[in-house]
Amino acid sequence: MKQEKQTVLEDITSNLVLAVLSNTNMELATKISDRVFGVKGYDLSDRFMEPRQFTVGEYCPKFILPNDTTDTIKNLAGKQVYILLIPDPSESPEMLIKRAEMTAAAAKQNNADKVVLLATDLPHARQDRGPDEDEKAFGELNTVRLHARLFEAAGIDKVITTHEHSPRLSAMFGLEYGLINPEMLSESSPAKKIREIQFPTDFDPKDEVFQKIGRKVFESISPHAILADYLLYHSSLTETKHLQDKGNGIVLKAMDKGNGPFIDQLQKALFLENCSVLYCNKSRKAKNDPTKLEVSIYKNSPNFTTLDGKIEILADDGLDTGGTMLAAVRWSNNGNICVDTKKSYGTPVNRLVYFTHAWLGGQSHQIIQRTIYSDLPAQEFITTNTRPYIGNDQHHRFKEKSTVLRFAGLWADAILANELKIPLVERYSGFNSAEEQHEFLKHLYILKRHSAHFMVDGHSTDKKDILFYRR
Repeated sequence: MKQEKQTVLEDITSNLVLAVLSNTNMELATKISDRVFGVKGYDLSDRFMEPRQFTVGEYCPKFILPNDTTDTIKNLAGKQVYILLIPDPSESPEMLIKRAEMTAAAAKQNNADKVVLLATDLPHARQDRGPDEDEKAFGELNTVRLHARLFEAAGIDKVITTHEHSPRLSAMFGLEYGLINPEMLSESSPAKKIREIQFPTDFDPKDEVFQKIGRKVFESISPHAILADYLLYHSSLTETKHLQDKGNGIVLKAMDKGNGPFIDQLQKALFLENCSVLYCNKSRKAKNDPTKLEVSIYKNSPNFTTLDGKIEILADDGLDTGGTMLAAVRWSNNGNICVDTKKSYGTPVNRLVYFTHAWLGGQSHQIIQRTIYSDLPAQEFITTNTRPYIGNDQHHRFKEKSTVLRFAGLWADAILANELKIPLVERYSGFNSAEEQHEFLKHLYILKRHSAHFMVDGHSTDKKDILFYRR
């Protein structure tokens, strides 16, 4: 690794503006700021932009720079504005999206050179299909496509997010931002206006060429290498027999085809050649018992033998109500029987469950956490702070098994890397060894565990003497 010159970084940061959309998650925004500027405790509302609201509740952002009390027309000339969108159950995703658009428009009207939206978790990212390509979506909206259109109109030059729901998103942004050459579309499409183009007859967002083009305006940071680093160096698997023999005691499981690419990336980042993978099709409820799932296993890695006696690792972009995950775990504990072949792939001794985005039913997150702890047998739960409430507002039992990977350092690094024109997709993956990977990534995340966590020093479930003193 080669450290960037301080003069280069100081030149970059002197023209950066961090704008926060609300005061709700100002703590995380401040930690990102600490890492970007190398100065602790900036009051972002006073230094850069106040997420102002009028008394009737109307949002009206106001950019303010140091020593700038008069020239509010050109105060952002030469500046690169990064809008921090940080979801929270107490704030509607629609409100945050609209605030981002208004903030971007305000920045551009005040002569900002560039506006980048950094969304720790992009709202509505799962709403990426419309009635033109999915009959299940009749009467619904492709919300991702609408966001891309409105972001471009508002003046957002680029979106950076974490663990995208699907690579389709970058293709849609590329289309709506006008980066897709009309000649690349079907013969009937070039004459059409962008908003008239239908998926997939005119334009297929699954096309990797379109996805690559779209990454000029939409980049997603995949956390697979950080998860691998955590599993190898900090998790409940570290220094256990399951990591011995080059990971022979571990099986990664992709629970549907969309999850497969992330699991493949995770396997490579673990650098454990005997760690195997099981690939499942999307599960469906059994016709005669809605509490059970029917799962088809369509392939396994060549080194797979059985799940018997092994630890399985489930890792996906997010967990919502947990209903499908609970049913999938019951299916796994009953022998991982493929619905098509009736073959059993074995029963794991335990599992680790990872999800990047702690959706957890939104405002019902306390109930979901309790349900997960009680009904989902797992050795450890791992998530991240793309939704920061999960670090401080956990159900008291969920705290005992859950670890939060805090990414303030990662997002700060992404801001600097983007300013240095370093592609984010390649920056956080593709290492040559676990040691090289660890040396680079260990500075970009920290662990959050409650004192009641089973891995925290001093935690014990042993019975202690009951204390009571008579006066």
